[in-house]
Amino acid sequence: MDVHVIGVGKDQYNEYLDQMVEGRILPWTEDSQSEGYPVWTDWEAGQRYVYFLNRNGIVDTTFNITPYDPGNPDDYTYIMNLILNLRNEDASNDGIDYQSGWNMVGLPLEVEDTYYQTLFPDAFNNALYSFDGSYSPVEYLVPGTGYLIRLSDGGIVEFSGITIDELTLSLTEGWNLISGISTSVDADVLYSSGLVVTGGIYGYDGSYFNADIIDPGMGYWVRALADGDITLSSSDVSAKSIEMLNYLSDANTLELSNGTHSTTLFFGKDVPEGEELNYSLPPTFPQMAFDARFTDNMKYAKDLDEISIINIDKDLTLSYTVNIHLGDYMEWALITESGEEYVLSGTDEIVLNQGTTRMNLKKRAIFPQVYTLHQNYPNPFNPVTKITYQLPEESYVAVTIYNLAGQKVATLVEGRRSGGFHAVDWYGKKSNGESVASGLYFFRIETENFSKTLKMLLLK
Repeated sequence: MDVHVIGVGKDQYNEYLDQMVEGRILPWTEDSQSEGYPVWTDWEAGQRYVYFLNRNGIVDTTFNITPYDPGNPDDYTYIMNLILNLRNEDASNDGIDYQSGWNMVGLPLEVEDTYYQTLFPDAFNNALYSFDGSYSPVEYLVPGTGYLIRLSDGGIVEFSGITIDELTLSLTEGWNLISGISTSVDADVLYSSGLVVTGGIYGYDGSYFNADIIDPGMGYWVRALADGDITLSSSDVSAKSIEMLNYLSDANTLELSNGTHSTTLFFGKDVPEGEELNYSLPPTFPQMAFDARFTDNMKYAKDLDEISIINIDKDLTLSYTVNIHLGDYMEWALITESGEEYVLSGTDEIVLNQGTTRMNLKKRAIFPQVYTLHQNYPNPFNPVTKITYQLPEESYVAVTIYNLAGQKVATLVEGRRSGGFHAVDWYGKKSNGESVASGLYFFRIETENFSKTLKMLLLK
């Protein structure tokens, strides 16, 4: 049987034209009409069939138009309507809810007009961006690509078009801005490929969050370990769950909020070598949008680091919880760019003015405010005990041991010492190295402005 009439969807033939011609899957006749609808023509054949191909180039639907005369207006209209009805069987409508301000978006359907202000009437002028290592302003959307867009108003955006059942995404090493298909897909589908950094998929709702689902119409940041392709298909929307060890589950936290949006940073714990990328953050937006992160675009810091903040026009509330303490003589502190210092202890919150754009996280020695001699530890002791004292300023210091008779046994410290916390051990020996007997002893501190004596017991 000779086949002389072929019909396929325009998007499909654009994608698979070379394959069909070179592979002789089907003869080909390009549509001469401007609409770009499925095609037909008369090659004076005995039998005339229309073939529809799916996205894989495989025949999906056929029908015979032999009894009809393409030159007859009524027959022509009938044939075209038949083709269009088949073409539109996959047509769909999707309503996606977007927020006022910045959004990460993508196409949930194949649509005829992909101009951004047609799809998003509330978009600001020149406020649609794609990403290819850096941001570029664009005007038209492509399925599978994610975009940043700024809207003057939030609400439901209606899309009308053909369902996207499958997409192949080409990722480059580093951050990629993608969108999905017409069906929600588990993020584990991407993780299971081995190409995507575990934990490296982020959505946006005013601040970045780790995404578990790739939803239609939304854009997502994906961090790839290397260049490669990933296929999303409606027949494979879920995958085996990928377990990510959360090394920061009990870390100290800093939650920064401008009253509308918030983000959480972690500190006080380290992440094993090779796992650091799991806690990296995507690029900041091309224009002002609330954001907070540590140096090198990380969401955590072990100890010392700088916090960068993008905050347009609102005061900032910083809520913190400190679970991991630094010991008796160390503390966590935040120092703003204007010099304000905040000690972080327990759980509390701080209000920062809208001009705050940088803070430094530090761990530092607690500087004593008064002279103090602490009780030795352990007490009673054998064979060694620790004596601690603190100085609010540099001073001459003498720490001396006496017996019950008031006789000097040993001098442990003598000379100038800096302000701060100090400690010295006594091993129950005289200055000449001779061991002393069990019993009660006195230890005394003397400075230029302070003196104090305490008792301790040596047991052998």
